[in-house]
Amino acid sequence: MSRSKPIIGMWFTLIALSFAVSMTPFGTTPSAPLFGMWPTVVVGWLILALFFDWVVQSTGLGAVQAAVILALAQIIGTGMPGIMMEGMAFGDALISAGFGMLFWVVSAGVYGWLSD
Repeated sequence: MSRSKPIIGMWFTLIALSFAVSMTPFGTTPSAPLFGMWPTVVVGWLILALFFDWVVQSTGLGAVQAAVILALAQIIGTGMPGIMMEGMAFGDALISAGFGMLFWVVSAGVYGWLSD
């Protein structure tokens, strides 16, 4: 039961952040979500929260430290190739990187807070 609380807290935080961002001009509409927009968001974030728990449990890193590493890997793996090979605008890549870091760090902070 002790691990379920941080996982569920992270999951709800990611859903809340998704909802908040969807209300801004930065929110995007997916072209073909698997189960419809919000059911897909809910399932996707649950998978990510479970993956994050596995990373933290298997590495022994702190939650925020693991989140920063995962966020940087995401930025390097998607943003950099987007700019260098696909012609993505640098400003768009920065915004994407900022939101990626925000989602990882805030949700990991909740995970860490609820882990105590």
